[in-house]
Amino acid sequence: MIDEADVKAGKVQVIAPQGFFEHAVSENVLAGPAMKRRAQYMYGAPLPRGPRGQVDAGLGKGVPANATVSLIAPTRLIEQPIENLTIDGVDIEFQLTPGTEAPAEMNLWFPGFKALCMAENASHVQHNILTLRGAQVRDAKLWAHYLDQSLLRYGDQADVVFAQHHWPTWGGAAIRDYLADQRDMYAFIDSQTLRLINRGLGPTEIAAELTSLPPRLAGKWYSRDYYGSLSHNVRAVYQRYMGFYDGNPATLDPLPPSAAGERYVKALGGAERVLALGREAFEKGDYRWVAELTRHLVFAQPDNTAARELQADALEQMGYQSENATWRNAYLTGAQELRNGLAPATSRGGSADDLVRALTPSLFFDYLGVRVDAAKAAAQDLTINWRFTDLNEDHALTLRNGVLTHRDHSRHARADVEVNMSKATLDRIALKQTGFLKEASGGGIEITGERVKFMQFMAGLDEADGRFNIVTP
Repeated sequence: MIDEADVKAGKVQVIAPQGFFEHAVSENVLAGPAMKRRAQYMYGAPLPRGPRGQVDAGLGKGVPANATVSLIAPTRLIEQPIENLTIDGVDIEFQLTPGTEAPAEMNLWFPGFKALCMAENASHVQHNILTLRGAQVRDAKLWAHYLDQSLLRYGDQADVVFAQHHWPTWGGAAIRDYLADQRDMYAFIDSQTLRLINRGLGPTEIAAELTSLPPRLAGKWYSRDYYGSLSHNVRAVYQRYMGFYDGNPATLDPLPPSAAGERYVKALGGAERVLALGREAFEKGDYRWVAELTRHLVFAQPDNTAARELQADALEQMGYQSENATWRNAYLTGAQELRNGLAPATSRGGSADDLVRALTPSLFFDYLGVRVDAAKAAAQDLTINWRFTDLNEDHALTLRNGVLTHRDHSRHARADVEVNMSKATLDRIALKQTGFLKEASGGGIEITGERVKFMQFMAGLDEADGRFNIVTP
């Protein structure tokens, strides 16, 4: 661990690729509550540990329940494709690889040790083109390109390759095979998905056709579907190139799950008929069809205990049969919630303290923007000059048509409201250690102009609740 005070004092450097800080904060805050909730399914956090529950997170054993999430802003950015630094007498070459496993990513070469760190670009599993928790779709083609560049630049020199989650690979021949295989895997996922896209197949059809990597790749342990899967990765590539729509007009404006469920149940002959069909399919081991049938019934009749139990049984069987740890966790978490509801310890969302403190004013105003209920605020036009006194920064905000926009390092010539406060006070408010009203009343925030209108706006912001339902309406 490093101490934040040592970083601020210049005793310790925090080195990161260009764009890392902005991506890390925005991904975990702007869509943070939803992503955190979905991550519970992906990593199986609410599941009991054991052979019938969570055994793995795909990349490893998972994060302990008492672990803390922290973030310290970088003090040195790597901005060039290749940069060389000497740190405490150790020579390091940094290779930027943006748009691969993460929007901001880099590999590290230690020439004195002939050691290559591949970050998360080369793992002993097939990684995710799109994680089940949600994120921006990664570029498999670019990922393969940077793996090839690493192979070309370091493959004949490296004695060991290591990464962030798994064991090292030793020896030049094994390293070259490993990097080439990882390159070929992501290139295969990209090119073959595109090939089938251009034949007119939709995402689920492509997933049904591309069921295996080429034999030589499929036989390598480090290509297995333990974390990412070929099934969901090819659908991610489809999404990257083609978007959410499969091209069939019948799916362009689908019914929402509850409305569709009611109609499917009625068309199939009612709830008892759906249950009968589901039980018959379960006895035949057709668990995917059981899940599909009962999904419609559960969304049509969420209090139908028999439907919930039958779907839970099917999801459990699919979980036990899944080689992919994240799929197993998702199936078993869904089964648990169908039977027992949300676990009492399920987080309501929000972000780690350090992430909140890390929000720049610009990112904070982006965060405010996604919390505005446009329907309620549509007629409430407001212009705000917001000044952070400790940063000596001005920001011009505009609420119009239910949308909050901002211009950084700018002021309105005439604003409805003037807000003066410190960034430290904002951090305490974001962490719920205090509130706008309390600080405004006590002098921690100075508000002039349309004070009542401004406070009404702040009070009307949406409060995200990360305990939303997933397997039920």
